[in-house]
Amino acid sequence: MERHVTIGIAGHVDHGKTALVRCLTGVDTDRHKEEKRRGLSIESGIAPLELTSRVEIALVDVPGHTDFLKNTIRGLSSLDMAILVVAADDGVMP
Repeated sequence: MERHVTIGIAGHVDHGKTALVRCLTGVDTDRHKEEKRRGLSIESGIAPLELTSRVEIALVDVPGHTDFLKNTIRGLSSLDMAILVVAADDGVMP
């Protein structure tokens, strides 16, 4: 039997959430034209992460910009766990 785990990737804008998901999965979760144009996530994006055949993992990349807080909350509402991404050169942000 497979186990399904949903992991959110959260953090401040421009701290590397989407880049981390892309490195781990090869999936660019910024898929809308406006996200590409502005260089930031507006909607939550989902990417599958394959580690073993017994665990199915979905990474949810949520927006970090405060203008899209509703989208972030919606993306975080059904997670099993979350990873907080903090840019080492910027530190913890509000």
